[in-house]
Amino acid sequence: MRIGETSPSTVAELWAKLEPQVEQAKSLEEAAQTLATLVHACFQESVVLSRVFLTVPFFGLPPTDEQFVRKVAESAGVGSDLKRATPILSLLGTQGQEPDWNERHKSKGHLGIPLISSTFVDSVPMISRLLKDLGIPLSWVDSYDSEIVEKAMLDSSSLFFLENAASATDYKGRKIIAAQDFVSTYGVKTVFGTGAAYAGGQFVVLIVFCGDVCSRAVAARFLALSTLFASKTKRLVGMARIFS
Repeated sequence: MRIGETSPSTVAELWAKLEPQVEQAKSLEEAAQTLATLVHACFQESVVLSRVFLTVPFFGLPPTDEQFVRKVAESAGVGSDLKRATPILSLLGTQGQEPDWNERHKSKGHLGIPLISSTFVDSVPMISRLLKDLGIPLSWVDSYDSEIVEKAMLDSSSLFFLENAASATDYKGRKIIAAQDFVSTYGVKTVFGTGAAYAGGQFVVLIVFCGDVCSRAVAARFLALSTLFASKTKRLVGMARIFS
């Protein structure tokens, strides 16, 4: 099925398949992988890659993820700014056209993205745009105020949306999708993301890279999916059962 054919009933049917598996999940990672896999499978004619991320404090990462994030921060010259409470945008679920895209630990650059400061986040166009589109001001990265996230994510219109990944630029003229080789090689057109917050300020986001151009209206239909997913997995977050 092509993603442009998505209707509200399509999303409802997808959730009907997803819900029982999410209910049985022993960790958020397991649930997130199921979400990424089903989105890719349902729209395999269009979806190049689907990914699910969650903000996790640095101290809550497993050792492999911690080492990865520390290297990212050090290579960017901000290793000393990495704190225990620093939010890490952690890759929990991934499914795509290449085998290496179906195992989160094989991610070469996105296993964990440290949201160290507003200045650092502003230097990463896609993450900066993601937060802004979700209604989360970059100032949050400096304060970690959970109320800011919870309030922002209550807005059902919060949608990360790039109609054309090859041409979309930010206010500095930078390509929002920096990996333009990925965009051209796999014919990525529209990229969108929908998210939802948990009590305490953590948030989950589903990001979909499409080989077709799809409208904002179609992308917005996935907002309900993220909300339902967060509602059904809040027990796992509450018990800190994040990683498998």
